Amino acid sequence: MKKVITAVVIMIAMVACKTNNATEVSFEVAKNYFFKNNQEIPSDPKITDSVQFSTLFGMAAVMGENGKPTPIDFNKQFALAVILPVTDMSTEIVPQTLVMQNDTLRYTYEIKIGDKQSFSIRPLSIIILDRQYESTPLVMNQK
Repeated sequence: MKKVITAVVIMIAMVACKTNNATEVSFEVAKNYFFKNNQEIPSDPKITDSVQFSTLFGMAAVMGENGKPTPIDFNKQFALAVILPVTDMSTEIVPQTLVMQNDTLRYTYEIKIGDKQSFSIRPLSIIILDRQYESTPLVMNQK
């Protein structure tokens, strides 16, 4: 009986060590951009250069202190975009976590849907990451 208990404890310890090897990756949320109406949603959410970015997105500057679009230095950074189909529902894409686990980036975001609106929008969320993660495999998870 003592050997069985010892074996179970060792197995639990091994599983705990294997499942907790994720490290947080820092990112910044890009604000004040919109997805251009004449573009197709890209198949790859990674946007790696300014030409591709400006083809897909426009700047939506507004008045006030935080009204300028978030700058992105594509020499040091790249963007990760979640773009949803056009809808007349109030919709927000909220970044949750970005972790490195087993040499894979795992990005989790939540979609919050609110009330019906009298106009249509294309919900969009862009986060900015360090270029060191550009070639890292990516898994997107909707919460």
